Amino acid sequence: MPGIPDDLDRDDLDVLSLAGLAPPPDGDWLLVTSLEGQPGGGFTAQHLHRHELRAHGGDVLVRVAPDTGSPERPEVRAQVWAVMGGRLVLAGNWGRQSPDDWPEQVRPSVAFAMGVITELEESGADLGPLRLLPAAVTGAHVPGAQPLDAMPGSQAMAGATHAARVPSTAGASRIGLPGPSQRR
Repeated sequence: MPGIPDDLDRDDLDVLSLAGLAPPPDGDWLLVTSLEGQPGGGFTAQHLHRHELRAHGGDVLVRVAPDTGSPERPEVRAQVWAVMGGRLVLAGNWGRQSPDDWPEQVRPSVAFAMGVITELEESGADLGPLRLLPAAVTGAHVPGAQPLDAMPGSQAMAGATHAARVPSTAGASRIGLPGPSQRR
């Protein structure tokens, strides 16, 4: 089965075009840029390259990674995450998905997360006063950092188990997403 190309452009890509492709061994993060709610409708995202794993408050992300299965019949794990209040919030998690079906499987949760974020933003909610850094990056001493509990689904997120809360120094919050860049 062909894999998702490593050299995807940062430009918007049609998520439905990834159906049937195997994710890389350490998975991929997609930053959702637009979605039509109807099955088969538009669904675009930006591929977050391994060295640019950042998101901002109000973003919706899709994580797709290999799951159990065999070479003859691969399976993927697909997750939907919303970035709210400086945290990754799991909005959906599906294991053992066919590589052909995961984009449509995640569509309702992506639509829900985008709708909730829109409502919160329109109500004046501050969706990102903090920045999260994986424990592998934070090390033992980060001034002002407070350890968080292990993030749900951390095994599917390339082994990340902890993060630290650090006050944001920029106007927009950033979240360092767990992944292979921290294992270099």
